[in-house]
Amino acid sequence: MEALYQYIIFDLDGTLIKSEEGLYDSITYALEKSGVHPGDRKDMKRMIGPVLWESFQKFYNMSAEEADLANAYFNEAYDKEGLYNASVYEGVEDMLQTLRNAGRILLVVTAKPRDMAERVLNHTGIDQYFQAVIGPAREDKKTDKGSLLRKALSFLANTGTDHFQKEQAVMVGDRMFDMEGAVETGIHSIGVLYGYGDRQELLRAGATWLADTPADVVKLLCRESL
Repeated sequence: MEALYQYIIFDLDGTLIKSEEGLYDSITYALEKSGVHPGDRKDMKRMIGPVLWESFQKFYNMSAEEADLANAYFNEAYDKEGLYNASVYEGVEDMLQTLRNAGRILLVVTAKPRDMAERVLNHTGIDQYFQAVIGPAREDKKTDKGSLLRKALSFLANTGTDHFQKEQAVMVGDRMFDMEGAVETGIHSIGVLYGYGDRQELLRAGATWLADTPADVVKLLCRESL
């Protein structure tokens, strides 16, 4: 019997890697260089998920020009040190290996600039599991998970994947942006509860399934029907 989900699309931060310390350090650097008091680090959790250029404006009342500069400061710090302050969540590599061995096709879709995401994946040693990494270019100021997921589905449909059907794709992520993107593009989603979102956020955003651990993700994805 064919698996219900053949194409597994993963978010990066909060789903595959535990990255908050490197992100918080880089955000703090960007804010301080911009003359903005960083405030409580725990409040920076809201910055993980959406595009930073927009979040600097939304959460720190920056103008577009100020956000441009803050984003450049963030990139400076993250490129130098921040991206190396990340680790793979316990159980994630086992999850990826099991899914790949089961013949699933794995992708990463992230709002993090693609080149940064690729470097993080390479640094943490899990880049080998993914057929593609979809993310914005650094100069892209506005993007969303829906548009990135459409790029991922187009990639799958146009790269020789046999008998591709959108209904066999599923988004795995930890924030409402991942779930909303899945709803927008008409695919199912799995919200993981070990990342930066919570049960209420994920369900409200339309998560099809919830998983407490990477092992629970495997249990969902390796069942023939749900």
